[in-house]
Amino acid sequence: MAPKKNPFFFFLDCHRSDAIDKGNKPLSYKHLADKLSPIWLTMTDDEKEKYKVLADKYNSSRVTESLKQINDLQTNSYDFWNMQKYLTKMFECIPNDEELLNKKFILLHINCHTHDGEQYYFPAEIAALEFSLIKGVSRTYHQVIGISKIYPRGFAGGMRQFSDQFHQISCFNDHPDDYQKILLEFLTFLKDESINLTYLQESPLDLPYLFTIESEVGMNIMKTKNSLERLYSTAFPKVDAERCMSVFKIGSAEKLLLEIKKKLNIHLDPQNLSSGRSVNDILELDMYGCGLGCKYHELRDISFRCSKARIIQWMSNICNHISTYTGLLLVPGRHVAVQLRSGSKMIIENVNSPLSKEDLNID
Repeated sequence: MAPKKNPFFFFLDCHRSDAIDKGNKPLSYKHLADKLSPIWLTMTDDEKEKYKVLADKYNSSRVTESLKQINDLQTNSYDFWNMQKYLTKMFECIPNDEELLNKKFILLHINCHTHDGEQYYFPAEIAALEFSLIKGVSRTYHQVIGISKIYPRGFAGGMRQFSDQFHQISCFNDHPDDYQKILLEFLTFLKDESINLTYLQESPLDLPYLFTIESEVGMNIMKTKNSLERLYSTAFPKVDAERCMSVFKIGSAEKLLLEIKKKLNIHLDPQNLSSGRSVNDILELDMYGCGLGCKYHELRDISFRCSKARIIQWMSNICNHISTYTGLLLVPGRHVAVQLRSGSKMIIENVNSPLSKEDLNID
């Protein structure tokens, strides 16, 4: 087991990495510690926080990391720290409960074509859902994506193994692979306005935050963000790498739920805490049940592996949890799935769709 590292170590490592990037001779950690200790002692707690986040993440895993993996951890921890600050500020700017209930959020889940050993991630399935607490789901996006033409040949075995274990979207099957078209359609959904090549080239993209589970088996925020960046760079290989890395802002769905609860003056139920239920447990409740997945996964009777099914259930679990403490009125088909005569479940994915029992095929 790797020894624990403190925040000061990551402060030193960050400065050492910057020196290497600028072509300077790397300094030893002892030399750096002597040189930078006076600066560290004058820093505020807020300035030290991002290094504390790095240390907590490293120490919680307690595995040996390569220098590249540590640098990746730094970059993604900075992104995570910025996301936390953004969320806190965003909720501070919401003046009252009515505006909070009407505010729209976007949930995201991506199943990846993945080779963990080579840090290779490319979207196999993208699902996004826009919702508000008062109205439930308003719009959804879903796309299965193939990479049979571009996948790294040496990764085939590992990628097939990952697919079989987590989502069963094989990179060898014939799935859509017009990456420019897929990216533009996804961006159009996120912006809720038409995005074409001219717009993409001439206008700055200011996308909303997309919220996904902070960490789950086989997937996390870092992999989600990296896969979208690779989709962008594959669709437009001439685009500057820094632009690809700055486009997508991925936030924690757990943090989103906590901020909603904080704004509504709701605290975690002590009974939930005593039974070991975390915010992640609340979001992941009742993830099984046919009818909520995409056609690809439903036909194979594996809807619980589907990205679309996951975001629908996350939204339902958020609304259910808030309703328990506030009396928020839940509308079947909008906030939670309705049970059909066939035994399947269904959610209305378009805000303009009707809600009559006849149209929903329920009693």
